[in-house]
Amino acid sequence: MTCRELAELLLEYEEGSLDPQRSAVVQAHLGCCPPCEHYLATYRLTIRLPRRLPPSPPPARLVQRVEQALQGKAPPAGLPPA
Repeated sequence: MTCRELAELLLEYEEGSLDPQRSAVVQAHLGCCPPCEHYLATYRLTIRLPRRLPPSPPPARLVQRVEQALQGKAPPAGLPPA
């Protein structure tokens, strides 16, 4: 397995959706490739950190545009906001 192939399978590997044979190949590669092991660690961190952020409300203008769209009052798609 190449590092590029590992990178392409990383999401499936982390989700646990790879078949056992492919998962074993990924694990073997990670065991002998420190750069990919580091890449996996940063990948996991990238997923975890945003989950720790407090939720923030959407901008008021966005809420207004969604409400207008739901009422059928929004400008046609592609037009700049009013």
